[in-house]
Amino acid sequence: MRALKFLIIIIIFILTSCNQEKKSEFSINGTTNKLKNGTVLYLFDTSKEKIIDSVTLQNNKFNFTTNLQNYPFLAVLRNKDNSLYKRLWLENRPMIFNASNRNFKNAEILGSDSETEYNNLYKAVDTLPRKEREKLLTEFIKSNSDNILGSYVLAEWYISWKKERTEPLFNQFSEKNKNSIYGKEIRKYIESTQNPKIGEKYVDFESTDQYGKKNKLSEIKGKLTLLEFWASWCAPCRKDNKNLVDYYNEYNSLGFEIFQVSLDDSNEKWSEAIKQDSLQWTNVSELKGWKNNGAMIYGINLLPTNYLIDEKGIIISKDLRGEKLKQKIIEILE
Repeated sequence: MRALKFLIIIIIFILTSCNQEKKSEFSINGTTNKLKNGTVLYLFDTSKEKIIDSVTLQNNKFNFTTNLQNYPFLAVLRNKDNSLYKRLWLENRPMIFNASNRNFKNAEILGSDSETEYNNLYKAVDTLPRKEREKLLTEFIKSNSDNILGSYVLAEWYISWKKERTEPLFNQFSEKNKNSIYGKEIRKYIESTQNPKIGEKYVDFESTDQYGKKNKLSEIKGKLTLLEFWASWCAPCRKDNKNLVDYYNEYNSLGFEIFQVSLDDSNEKWSEAIKQDSLQWTNVSELKGWKNNGAMIYGINLLPTNYLIDEKGIIISKDLRGEKLKQKIIEILE
């Protein structure tokens, strides 16, 4: 019995030692160019939104040696103010970061197969016309259905591709990939997107205005309502705002209302655009860019996009602008 217990202890010790050795294989030896001694670099886990480790630069060299619990995964190497910033795929092996003769964001990364595979994909993608590009990306995603790179690449494209193209690719993923951080994001999009059509009732949602107040689309009752998706950085949107201000001033008293949803991610830029464009109606945003809940519900992948909703809550047109929108408002209200 004692011999058996001793044997079990030895086996546990060996397995633990092997596991610890496996966890400690990761390192990054880095070389930079013309950076000050004492510059602190942070290795940041993008999926967990936390700092893995930090190091102080000396003579344009640095070294990270830390334990990785799960890998591969996407990280960011950056300084405090993000003026130095580089995304890279980490693997549990020795890696090299070489920016000795180039700027920081274009550093050469060696030792990570995931980094190499991802970079090679986009080097090829960038040379192709749209249809061939989409074909190559689709093939890559299918061939990496059990690899986190597959779910990451689909997460980069699901908004552009919309639900119709995204869902079949997602369904081919392994359970592990479906439950990865990127798989969960894609699943949320698929489950959220309803793509209401002309002739159907609008889909309600709630979001926050620039003052922090929650607003629902359904709070506008019995009015002809324009649901408008826009952003401060969208030049055509800003141009459209000039017309919307005129239409609102002229027809609001007759029962015309606007519910505007910004796909900004900066509260400052969004709020400033509202002031500059003199927007008087309800304006909401989650400051999540394209991942705004309302935008996902309506499957928005282009800006500006709008839906005209009648007094009974039925969508009667989509993407009317300028004079066509004005004539439609007049037709219904006058």
